[in-house]
Order: sequence, then structure tokens, then C-alpha cells
Amino acid sequence: MLKRFLLSDKEIVRRVRENDRTLLGQLYIHYSPAIVRFVKNHGGSQSDAEDVMQEAIIVLWKRIVADTLEPRARISTFLFAVAKNIWFNETRRRKRHAIPGTDQEAHADSTPDALETVLSTEQQQQVHRALNALQKVCRDLLLLFYFEKRSMSEIAAHLNFANSNTAKAKKYQCLKKLKEQMSHAH
Repeated sequence: MLKRFLLSDKEIVRRVRENDRTLLGQLYIHYSPAIVRFVKNHGGSQSDAEDVMQEAIIVLWKRIVADTLEPRARISTFLFAVAKNIWFNETRRRKRHAIPGTDQEAHADSTPDALETVLSTEQQQQVHRALNALQKVCRDLLLLFYFEKRSMSEIAAHLNFANSNTAKAKKYQCLKKLKEQMSHAH
């Protein structure tokens, strides 16, 4: 079972500045239910919501590192506002590129029920547990690539790999291990 998220905004800022990547999963698990609900209620899928959440965390992380986060803003408010903007921009982009005569927003019922919410939380916890079960190098590599959007050459330098091709190969292996961890959790 995951520990209850009791970090203050100041503690979150401190840990980001210390580059504590374990915080990424905690932020994702704690703040994603509201954002997932929002995206789904506005025509998005679970996958869309997860993408929006990841992008919002990246924006938060970069703003804290660059020291451009408004000090009066609560982190929860900031993340939600960023996620809303990301999702609304994405829906506008999709409408511009929509094929005439198709209904891309046809969803039976976009309001999540209690079961969907529980399943979503359980899936997030599964991903968190699976990531934590990986070796540190795999966990770091996947977080650098997917959450921080670092290039393979940056990852290679950061993790002391020979080159970006080695980092790519290792990412493939780590992703495979993560998928195995996820399948064993079922």
C-alpha cells in the first residue's frame, strides 16, 4: 500500500531542486485522479489523461528548476491549470485536423463511474510498484526519458553509458522489464 501523500508545496519544491526523481511517481499518483477525471469529462481517454498528466508534471518540474514557479500558487492548482491548458490545446489541435464526416468525440459516457476511478488508481499504483521494483539504472533511465523528455545522448552522458545507442538498447531492456513487472502484478 502506498503511503499517504503529505508533502507540503515547499517540500515538493525542495525535492525537485534536489532532483529527487522518486517524487515523480508520488506526484503522478497523488494528483492524477483529478486530472484524469477532468480529461475524461472533456472527451479524452485514459491514455490522453495520462499523457496530459505527464506533460503537466514536466512543466511543473521545469518551472521549479528554472525558479519561475509563482511562489503564491499552490502546486495542485498550478498542475491542474497546466493540465487544463494542455488538454484544451490538444482538443483544438484535434478539431483542426479532424476528418470531415467522422465523430472523433463519440464516447458512450465520459463521466467516470466509481469502478473506473478505482481501476485508474489501482493501475497507477501498479505502475508505481513496477517502477520501484526495477533496478535503479532502469528506473532512472525511464524517468529521464519519459518524464524529463531527455534525449538519448543526454541520458547516455547522465548515466555513464558509452553512447546514445547503448542508452537506446538499455531503454528497450528496461521497458521490457517494466512490462514484465506489470504482467506479474496481474
